[in-house]
Amino acid sequence: MIRIKLPTHKHPLYPTPWVSRCNGCPRGGGYVKDGYRCYECDFSFHKECAEATLEIHHPSHPAHPLSLVWEWRGPKSCKLCGEYLFHNIYYHCSICDFVVDTACAKNPPPNVIEYPKAHEHSLVIEKDLYHPRCTFCGGGTRDMYYYRCSLCSLNFEIRCSMLALEIDYPYHPQHPLKILTKEEHHFSDGKCLICGEELGLKVYHCSICKFTVDVGCVRDPPPLTILFPKAHEHQLNLTPRKISFDCDACGMAGDRSPYSCQQCYFMIHQSCIDLPEIINVNRHEHRLSRRLHLSPGNWECGFCHKNVDWSYGAYSCSICPNYVIHSQCAIQKNIWDKLELKGIPEESHLEPFKVIDENLICHFSHEEHYLKLNEESIISGEGIRCEACVLPIYYQAFYSCVQCNFILHKTCANLSRKKRHFSHDKALTLICGDKIEHCEMCEKYSQGFKYTDFQYFSIDVECAMLSESIIHESHPCTLYYNNNTYIKCACCNEGGYRSFSCDDCSFGLHGRCAALPKTIQHWYDEHLIFLCYNKNKRGGEYWCDICEEQIDTMIWFYTCDSCCVTFHTKCVLGDFSRFMPGRIVTYRKWRIKAMQTSPGFLPRCYICHTRRAVPFVLNLCNPQKIAASPIASPIAVAMYPTLSVFTLAIGLVITAFFFIYEATSSRKNRSLGIELATAALASVFLGFGSLFLLLASGVYV
Repeated sequence: MIRIKLPTHKHPLYPTPWVSRCNGCPRGGGYVKDGYRCYECDFSFHKECAEATLEIHHPSHPAHPLSLVWEWRGPKSCKLCGEYLFHNIYYHCSICDFVVDTACAKNPPPNVIEYPKAHEHSLVIEKDLYHPRCTFCGGGTRDMYYYRCSLCSLNFEIRCSMLALEIDYPYHPQHPLKILTKEEHHFSDGKCLICGEELGLKVYHCSICKFTVDVGCVRDPPPLTILFPKAHEHQLNLTPRKISFDCDACGMAGDRSPYSCQQCYFMIHQSCIDLPEIINVNRHEHRLSRRLHLSPGNWECGFCHKNVDWSYGAYSCSICPNYVIHSQCAIQKNIWDKLELKGIPEESHLEPFKVIDENLICHFSHEEHYLKLNEESIISGEGIRCEACVLPIYYQAFYSCVQCNFILHKTCANLSRKKRHFSHDKALTLICGDKIEHCEMCEKYSQGFKYTDFQYFSIDVECAMLSESIIHESHPCTLYYNNNTYIKCACCNEGGYRSFSCDDCSFGLHGRCAALPKTIQHWYDEHLIFLCYNKNKRGGEYWCDICEEQIDTMIWFYTCDSCCVTFHTKCVLGDFSRFMPGRIVTYRKWRIKAMQTSPGFLPRCYICHTRRAVPFVLNLCNPQKIAASPIASPIAVAMYPTLSVFTLAIGLVITAFFFIYEATSSRKNRSLGIELATAALASVFLGFGSLFLLLASGVYV
């Protein structure tokens, strides 16, 4: 396939046999033969708009040349037709701010139409009509100019002014078509017979044959014949009628105006003419190629898991011979990355590590030291954690650095550098580091390795390990990822999207619940605790031994069979289970340190002001606030010893006076006021003396 790069668009463009709505000019509706399409942006361009000259001299603005603009520069309107230009290509004079769209630059509308087809009187262009409406088609917007008949006070859109009230339509030569309003014509389904779109306020209609088309398909009809090798090797002819057929490109049923080949009885939807030939989808790691038909056999779609008819077109993988996907499933917006890959070489595969010897590797995330493989069956508890998934090392094989404390699970060390994940349409890249990111899959913040598209999407490696179809111990059937249906989760008993569900029953799991560890160790119990599903529960009530609250029997929880204790999943994992304990990182303006708690420790939360038994807490400090209001002593440090001696001496003198006064005075002549004043002064001086003494010795209080 021809793949071209034009200055009018940032992405490569691909030829298409027609364009029904151009993103380069405001002209819309109908078909214009030959154009270009950008799959990545889902944009289409007329050939003349995409190949527009970069600079022109236009008679409507002879003073200066006009330069082509294809980037958004704020709201603009064409000075000739008044159309509002939103992300369109247009010509602009940087000196006078004169703007004209590409359609008017080539064919500017005349100021006066002496003999219009839509009206018996001459029409004059008007630029200041308030809330106009086109008399011909019923549409209209105040952003565009109109032709107006001053005698009849009627308005016409520029593109409707040359349309007749009765026409001979080449795709229905038997009878003429008359313009009718929506209330006047009688039709079967309210859609245009050519394009299948909903009919507007005015249509062209043949009452004898019940042939109805919209104004756009009359103004710019589709080509009657096309020769497009990408779709079919022979010439295709339009069949402008209502006819039931099965599209040979996608296998889906159609009900009107297909293109067909008279030599081999091939029929195809208009929308399937320019299906991409080679693509990537997020349900499969390899490229998929479009096939006109599959080999005979039973095939299942890799997305919807329904039957694929082998006699129709589909996408298949040349590396995995059993993987196919429906044509319409493959090009969905949340499945396909919008790139046509024909003519683009495949990227080379990046290995996550280099093998040094049988037990040593050099991993890309820790290139300064070698990692050694350890396959001993150990249970280390919470003390040793993997740098990638931030989960403890229990009994899994792992790699450890020969010189420092860097550790990776063996499975995490083998993670691909590039990955396609079912939750995002673009390819994701594995990055390492302590940067805190929000996982779009489980909606948790994590500190380990992430897969990201370097724009806005990121998931942690624990969620990235989930495949599009999973087999979970809690359910006998295969569960498939479903992003379009609201499903109640069997684990947390809450509803939501982004779930794994069973096609045969109502069972479903949220992505974050499907990723819950099956076994884990917690400081509250000396044994490994296991995730308890509904099918493993015994009768009676359950209470969490950590928070001492009752456990809802409809949700899953952790339990130890040896000790007969139960725990909420949130009490075992907490909110910060994917943070590395003891490590300080920066998140926005905060410096954060995750700390693991211990039995009996009930930290008080800064946000909700309550105390709870949680496995992890965050210690936060805001360096900006600390820098803005530093704490400094008003007294020089060198003065602390002198002040300590001076204040203690005065305090001792006053204390001695107090005892002398008590010894020399009788009960009758003692004054309570003198006693209180003397005691208060002695306490103040002795207190400050002790404070300065501690400060002088290096003890901060």
